[in-house]
Amino acid sequence: MSEAFQRYERGALQVETTGSITEAAGGIAVVVLSIIGLARADNGFLMAIAGIVLGVAILAEGGAVAAEFSKLLSSTGAATETMGADIEFGGMTMEFLAGGAAIVLGVLGLIGIHTPVLLAAAVIAAGSAMLLSAGSMQRMNEVRMQASSLPVLAQKMSQAALSTAAGAQALAGIAAVVLGILALSGVASDVLTLVGLLVLGAAVAVNGAALTGRVARALNR
Repeated sequence: MSEAFQRYERGALQVETTGSITEAAGGIAVVVLSIIGLARADNGFLMAIAGIVLGVAILAEGGAVAAEFSKLLSSTGAATETMGADIEFGGMTMEFLAGGAAIVLGVLGLIGIHTPVLLAAAVIAAGSAMLLSAGSMQRMNEVRMQASSLPVLAQKMSQAALSTAAGAQALAGIAAVVLGILALSGVASDVLTLVGLLVLGAAVAVNGAALTGRVARALNR
């Protein structure tokens, strides 16, 4: 293996590690802020902060997954090139856009510009990104299985578990979208938005923890 390729892999692993840790920490922070907001009557400030943190966590997730996929693509070769383009420019692009939108909407909400409406919109955007990226994550898991040296039975078991995780992510996205739409209708908008943030934060934290575990296993090899 060339020195340039080794440097590339180390760089990708560093991006992946930083992104996965940031994602997990951000998801946990969103969950904590949402719970505190639900326990308090004046929760607009916490809701806006949670939206900003969620946006940062989603951006970190997009960067970490893009780095992981880039590393996988370099090891599997051109056979997955078409699939790679679909993943990187599909679900990952959606995550970057949704993360940036959540940060902007959270900042606007923080300064008091229609906070309930903007944060409900942020929840809808983040939930939509999570729903749409679930398919990309599933396809990336298939690439990961192609790159692994696991026995066929172990690959099938791993694929079943990863499919379940992708399904759970899609359900979290659907739940967030529904809660955001209900919040926009004006029915207990703050509460529904905070519950949507809680659902999204939990899903992001689980994804970040899973990615961090994969990075840790890669470092121990």
